[in-house]
Amino acid sequence: MSDIPNCLKELRSILQNDSRLIVDLPEGFQRAAVLIPLIYRENGWAIVFTRRTETVSHHKKEISFPGGRHEDQDRDLIHTALREIHEEVGIQKIHVIGLLDDLLTISKYVVTPVVGFIEDNSEVDQNQINVPEIDYVLEAPISDLVLPDHFSIREMTYQESFKFQVPFFDYFGEIIWGATGRILVTLLKKFNLLNPECRLKLMEQDLWAENGDIDYGLDYLDNVQGFFKKE
Repeated sequence: MSDIPNCLKELRSILQNDSRLIVDLPEGFQRAAVLIPLIYRENGWAIVFTRRTETVSHHKKEISFPGGRHEDQDRDLIHTALREIHEEVGIQKIHVIGLLDDLLTISKYVVTPVVGFIEDNSEVDQNQINVPEIDYVLEAPISDLVLPDHFSIREMTYQESFKFQVPFFDYFGEIIWGATGRILVTLLKKFNLLNPECRLKLMEQDLWAENGDIDYGLDYLDNVQGFFKKE
């Protein structure tokens, strides 16, 4: 594993040097942060997700990243993401790699994704789930997530008027979509910028080629903000 930290350093450099989309907080929205936890296992790299229960207010039974609303006591959004992953699944030893683009959600949050590396594999334990909104932890190998058959883009309609493109990852019946899917697509595109050796180590393939075109730019953000202004 002596060369793995170099790949993480390269990813950190890419995230720090790439321009990141920072969204001003629209009226009626709140800030939130999620942690994208990377973990290394003997069979390769994986990403840790959580499955929400059916009792939560939003996104019932959906696969998501650990995270939540920014609280007044949080120093910044990185602290929010680290606090949430500790509160939800007990993981403490996280090395922060960098941040991805902000995005808006239909539940009226501006979400900042934080990429991190789990330093202690033993902390990922189903028995460490600490909150009633989390059903279980899902650990998905990146090499499976990047398979072409596991990815598609679908058009969704919200409240019969707002149509938008949504990425879907089907991980052996576990569906990763919505904001979580968009964040995952953004991360995999960052992986494509790594050197070939690191791409092979993280994804076990040279490049991730998504099947379609997803609009990540200001048009999407303007459409979402415009939709909520009509309410």
